[in-house]
Amino acid sequence: MSDADLKKIATKAKKPHRTTTTVTVITRDQNVVAYVKRRANGRCELCGELAPFEDTKGAPFLECHHVVWLANDGLDSHENAVALCPNCHRKMHVLARKADVETLKKAAS
Repeated sequence: MSDADLKKIATKAKKPHRTTTTVTVITRDQNVVAYVKRRANGRCELCGELAPFEDTKGAPFLECHHVVWLANDGLDSHENAVALCPNCHRKMHVLARKADVETLKKAAS
C-alpha cells in the first residue's frame, strides 16, 4: 500500500469502536516501587541514563518494572523489581531480550 493510499484511509473521520471488558488488576506494594526508584538514584537500571524528566514532585521519572512479570507469577519484591526509563520499560514489554533480562536480574539482586 502506498503512503498516499494509507493517508487517504487514515484521514477518513470515523467514530471509534468501543468494547466493554473485564480486567484483573494486580495491586503492587508501593514500598517496593519507592525502594527500587531510590536504589536507582535517578538512573535507568537498564540503559544507565538519567531519568528523562522529573515528575510533578521533582523526583526523577522512572517506572517500576518486574523482571519476572507479575502476570507471570513473579514476586512483588525488590529482588524482582527495577527502575526503568519509559523507553526501556516499553522495550522490555515489547522485546524482553534475554540479555536485557539478565542485566535486570543482576540490578535487582
